[in-house]
Amino acid sequence: MRGSGAVLVVLACLFASCGGDSQVPNGGLEEVLPSPTAAATAADSPSDKMTLWDMDSGPHLRGADLHPCWLGESGSCVEFIGREDILDLRDQGANLINASYDGVFSQRPPYDVNPIALGQLDDLIGWAEEVGIYVVIHFRTGPGRNEAAIVGGDDPLYDLWIDEDANEAWIEMWRFTAERYRDSEVVVGYNLMVEPRINTLIDPEGELSPLEVREKAEGTLQDWNAFAVRVTSSIREVDAATPIIVGSLNWGEAAWFAALLPTGDERTIYSLHAYGPDVYTNQDYEPGQDFEISYPDVVDDEGELITLDEAWLEQDLQPVVEFSETYDVPIYVGEFGSMRWVPGAPDFHRAQTTLFEQFGWNYAYYTWRADTADWDGFNLEYGTDPEVHNPVPGNPLLAVHLDRWAENVDFPVAAE
Repeated sequence: MRGSGAVLVVLACLFASCGGDSQVPNGGLEEVLPSPTAAATAADSPSDKMTLWDMDSGPHLRGADLHPCWLGESGSCVEFIGREDILDLRDQGANLINASYDGVFSQRPPYDVNPIALGQLDDLIGWAEEVGIYVVIHFRTGPGRNEAAIVGGDDPLYDLWIDEDANEAWIEMWRFTAERYRDSEVVVGYNLMVEPRINTLIDPEGELSPLEVREKAEGTLQDWNAFAVRVTSSIREVDAATPIIVGSLNWGEAAWFAALLPTGDERTIYSLHAYGPDVYTNQDYEPGQDFEISYPDVVDDEGELITLDEAWLEQDLQPVVEFSETYDVPIYVGEFGSMRWVPGAPDFHRAQTTLFEQFGWNYAYYTWRADTADWDGFNLEYGTDPEVHNPVPGNPLLAVHLDRWAENVDFPVAAE
């Protein structure tokens, strides 16, 4: 999710008290946490998980992003997401969790296994197998990378892109993860990194185009395309089957598909995050102040006057459409949406998902329940009134997503 004041609070410590840098030597891992048991193969589940990503007959996967816990003002974990939260999402009709979780290796040397983060992921996979919902594993942090490297803030950790040990450790983290979860019926994708914003390190002033950033990174540890190939190769050494997902640079923006290259792996999906335009979607709520922009509307978007409607949204996604058509690859919208209270939010969400359906793209709304204790800007269940902080059954914003989730027909059979 793109950085804004409230969003920074939401994400600032997702992985400090919720699974930060606690360490255990790799050799002692199995003494700390046993490997999860894979769910039995379901007769009506696809034997080849790539069929779920087939755009010609899709979308097949519609759901939501998930974080490990609800956060307090200081970033501490107030309440962990539990099995009931997973079951509630499944009972609403969603068949996909995009697990936007902390990486299972520590952020700083010696880059050992983080038993807290691994335990959270094991729990999620276990619950998903029990209730019957698919999971994409999507790492936010890990060796040489912290949350501030995504959303901004103090002390961003960029060692991943400048230190070979951190770079190799991230690759090893994914090899470890793939070997651990490759037999799970519910794990349908490995999304290599949440919003790989290397461009902000390469071009701090934001003066270069996506292609110029790509050219500047070539031959260095900051070459995202080359790094994705290396991670893919390592995963494929232990797991030849599970689909891999590669996102674009910056905040996963559609425009940055111009800098993206296919990895050459035939079982890879390419991902974007769709929040444009920020000037509309990121309007925070201030009591007593009116919102300036609604949907649809005529908007000043960074100095350009645009007509914000479905036609504009479709045009904004064209770099992704062209990438998919040029390379004949599937597309996944790993995050999308807006703050729940922006005027016209239900119509905006419906327009977004209409386009995803039209293109055959699988998608996950950002996010299911895990906001902060005092900020709930993405909670669909609370509806569009910013003064309401409890579930509102049948509210118009949630209804948009319930309508979409009702179209899901592909589910793993629950193990319970």
